[in-house]
Amino acid sequence: MLRSYPAFRLLFYLGFSLFVASCKKADPDPLADLSSDKIAVVQDFNKVILPLQDAAPTRDFAELAPLDTVLAKAQVVGMGEGTHGTREFFQMKDRLFRYLVQKHGHQTIAFEANFGRAVIVNRFIHGQSTGLASAAMAAKSMYFWTWSTDEVRELLQWMKDYNIGKSADKQLSFYGFDCQYADDEFPLLTEFLAKVDPASIPRVDSLASQLALLGQASVTDQLRQQYAKQLTTLSNLFISNESQWVALGGRQEYEIARQAARVLFQQQDLGDASSCNYSVKRDRYMAENVQWMLTRANIGKLSLWAHNYHIANIPYASCNFPSMGAILKEQLTNKYLMVGQLLTNGSFTVVDASQSSRNLKTLSVRTEGVNNSFNYLLGKGQYANFALNLHDARLSSTLTAWLSAKHPLFEVGALFDESKPEQYYSITALTGRYDLLIHFRDTTPTQLLP
Repeated sequence: MLRSYPAFRLLFYLGFSLFVASCKKADPDPLADLSSDKIAVVQDFNKVILPLQDAAPTRDFAELAPLDTVLAKAQVVGMGEGTHGTREFFQMKDRLFRYLVQKHGHQTIAFEANFGRAVIVNRFIHGQSTGLASAAMAAKSMYFWTWSTDEVRELLQWMKDYNIGKSADKQLSFYGFDCQYADDEFPLLTEFLAKVDPASIPRVDSLASQLALLGQASVTDQLRQQYAKQLTTLSNLFISNESQWVALGGRQEYEIARQAARVLFQQQDLGDASSCNYSVKRDRYMAENVQWMLTRANIGKLSLWAHNYHIANIPYASCNFPSMGAILKEQLTNKYLMVGQLLTNGSFTVVDASQSSRNLKTLSVRTEGVNNSFNYLLGKGQYANFALNLHDARLSSTLTAWLSAKHPLFEVGALFDESKPEQYYSITALTGRYDLLIHFRDTTPTQLLP
């Protein structure tokens, strides 16, 4: 009969385990490809970044509490996105807005979406009759593929559900500050004028007919000038009849209709602009429309949803004119908080710029190809997802110098050529451009609605 040797067996197993462990390759050092000065930057921002588990809107808000100090000071929180088609960016904006609602008294969010259509979506959120049967229909109705996503649908549904059973002064509202389309403004004007001045409705009908003609190739400058002149006349009617029309139609209804007339003027002015001036005018008008919300619509605190490019403080953007964010920063100073969102690697929904058909696709980028970029170095942090307050008093001199220096920054708008990612980097500093950064190391595309 064999005798057992428990001590011997234990030593054997321990030795074998150590042998197996020694055969395994050690995990690669994520900082191995960095120079000593870049390693110092990573080590310094690791000390001050705020880890985020993910972007899920329904996740507990506790990890966002350290941002309260900076969020509490802002009247307007501009929430950006590094691409128009990243799921994590959209979900994080939804999550941040819900936090602002529940912790900081925000009740209104405004999208980079057309004003008139947003009025209809707002009515849906408030449970009014609109012809929109669901949050999905509301999201899909906003013209751009960027908003026709499950992430936007989820936000709209949450807002609608939140409003149920609450008094009017506690309900959430939805606005749009863009001016690229004119389809919904005419019905808003007709609806209001029917209450206060039915005799002016033919004037609106005539303008709608003229707008249809402006889309034809044979349109003349004379017709454009005539259309613009009549729009100005319509706007002046609102100004001269303000007290009477408010008494007959209500203050809120008056302001919406008056702004619809103004947006029609903005839209036609964009149509008369070159591609360069189009971008300049659009950002200027979007900033004007945000100010309308704060002044004429009397919104106390406002959250903005747009691309990083529009949210950021870029004094010399298109044609060396300021971005919307730069205009708002000058007007509101520290009451305007700019939140930029960046990725290191990821897939996103975007129009394929490499094809003449301009199909909507899921494309990808890895920023290791430009290893001196902000995106790549931020991806070396100890946390995959995090927030960084660019005004944090704990920022070291090394980190401050890096954030203030100009480096490549990857951001994509509506179009992207996957074979030429280097074309989508701008050379800029992060300090001054944003107040707060949210970073995701790896991202996924938005989920388009069917």
